[in-house]
Amino acid sequence: MYRHADQLPAGTLLRGFDLCIVGAGAAGIAMAQRLANTSLQALLLVSGAPGDKRSPDAARQSLYAGTTGEFLHKVDPVFMQRSRLNMYGGTTNHFGFWARPLDAADLQARPGYREVGWAISADELAPYYAAAHEFGRFGPVNYDDMAFWQRVLYARCFDALPGDTLQGAIMRAQYEENLHDFQLQFRDLLRDAPNICVLFNAHLLYIDSDVAGSHVRGLQCATLVDGKAGAHFEVRARKYVLACGGIENARLLQLSGGLGNNARDMLGRGFMLHPLLTNAARVTFEQPIASDIRNFFREQQIRLKAPSDPAGEYRHMATPLVNPELVFDYLVFNAWGMLAPRPQTLADEGIGNFRIILYFNDAGDEAIVNLNWEQLPDEASRITLNPQVRDPIFGQPVAHVDWRLNEADKHSAVRALELSLDYLRARGGSKAQMITDVSGGAEAWTFPPAAGALETGDHHMGALRMSASPENGIVDVNSRLHSVDNLYIAGSAIFPAGGYANPTLTIVALSLRLADHLRGL
Repeated sequence: MYRHADQLPAGTLLRGFDLCIVGAGAAGIAMAQRLANTSLQALLLVSGAPGDKRSPDAARQSLYAGTTGEFLHKVDPVFMQRSRLNMYGGTTNHFGFWARPLDAADLQARPGYREVGWAISADELAPYYAAAHEFGRFGPVNYDDMAFWQRVLYARCFDALPGDTLQGAIMRAQYEENLHDFQLQFRDLLRDAPNICVLFNAHLLYIDSDVAGSHVRGLQCATLVDGKAGAHFEVRARKYVLACGGIENARLLQLSGGLGNNARDMLGRGFMLHPLLTNAARVTFEQPIASDIRNFFREQQIRLKAPSDPAGEYRHMATPLVNPELVFDYLVFNAWGMLAPRPQTLADEGIGNFRIILYFNDAGDEAIVNLNWEQLPDEASRITLNPQVRDPIFGQPVAHVDWRLNEADKHSAVRALELSLDYLRARGGSKAQMITDVSGGAEAWTFPPAAGALETGDHHMGALRMSASPENGIVDVNSRLHSVDNLYIAGSAIFPAGGYANPTLTIVALSLRLADHLRGL
């Protein structure tokens, strides 16, 4: 059911819920969807409104102003508000749902690069990746079936050569807003589910815990009315989930007395993004690259017919649609190929995982190299509170994000480009011109507005790391804070390592897994 917090009398105490989920972006909505029409009574706190679409209310968005460290400010001075949306659906309102699971190497510690690994395995995540795939109507989870993708893309990757360090990889995207805007896709389900209460205009201010900080007793919340702080109310439930995004989750725990911090002071540390060089280099080829190879790297709309038998094959449908409404009988999404390192390459090189997108010119004799890569979970890269700057609505300290890239991160980028250019030279790339200056130390980059400037991917990861033991992270294998018996975290803040894949598919998979855990499945 839908309810509105601004219709509650001041001082209202909401209670009787098995679970309270705070935040309604990809993680919160995924959990609520999984729990709909079950016996578990859940309250979903939404800062936005049911009609939210594309752009947030200005007053609400001002709560996300925040401040940035010197390095992040040089790369993206408006990062804090540009890269996240304070509205129903969160950042699912402004993304294209680029999807790919994490590689097995991303989940494992890799000696020589990083000792940190995930506390759960690829096999454990596999069924939840399959369920997460349904959110984008992406069809089979067959990213490694290159024969299938070469067939549906009418394409082939470059032919393999002895000693290759790279290989083809596949990415998918969903641009249909009724699917990638999760609040639209699951609107009717969440509105009508008798066990789900969706409470709009509900802003969490403080998490109230016992003296030891080991048990949450309630949530102190408020509304926002006409651009100003409104009435306060309280929520009590048996268990709680923070699903407010990779930055806000850490800020809320810090506002609540550093709730969940460990002996190593890791709360908010290890903040990661996916650094991005959209125009890293230009490669000229001796002869135009064959059109079917260029097709592999060209984003295309895919239309699949699902099999009637679960064990059957998905068929690619390329014939024109006589009736446009027939499109609803198919799985429609976009897909394209990339280059990524072979697992052995990562082990041999001791670098972060990465992906290369190639953008060819019309003649096919030139390509721009686009690089996105994994950074180390450096504890000096962190989220803290800035008590000198307070939000304009509730007067609380804003989040301060001091994102860093260290020498290992820069080495990963440099080596990724070297390997990629070597790969392309072996395919006739006679001339390679660097656009980004990757010389110098960790903080010596090409910065905006120069061509080839370093950019921030909008993937906020790692500040509340999952770990098997409380000495090495903030949440356990079931996403519960090690030191708090009834508080859980949903979202990419729990990622111990980020790989290169866009995180939404993994966020949804982990959120579905958490929902099943809370139901006792």
